[in-house]
Amino acid sequence: MTLINVPELTHSAVAKGIWFGNYLFSEPEILPCSMPACSSGVFAILVRDPACEPSLRVIYFGESENIPIRLSPWHEKYWSWCGVAGGAMNLRVAFLPMKFSAADERSAVVSDLISQYHPDCNTAS
Repeated sequence: MTLINVPELTHSAVAKGIWFGNYLFSEPEILPCSMPACSSGVFAILVRDPACEPSLRVIYFGESENIPIRLSPWHEKYWSWCGVAGGAMNLRVAFLPMKFSAADERSAVVSDLISQYHPDCNTAS
């Protein structure tokens, strides 16, 4: 039997972020925020909720080829997000970068997450 030397994981080697289903999103940030280096992917809009772990509740999942353009007050659900959050200052966002992804791939992830979490603002208008 051959022994393999596995180095101990350091704090920097541990992935940081927030899990939704099987997907590791970035650490949540207050909107507006610095955008991910990869602008293609899925985003989660979150609000503080002490009843949830880690005290954030997702209210919307969306996808875009260009997330920085989608995350603005011109997004069709922006005012719904603000209503649920009690104001724009209470909105948080986390990202799941999907570099070189097609819209149908991102939409499949969003559909999967919506079916698991039933976010308030992903309902039909």
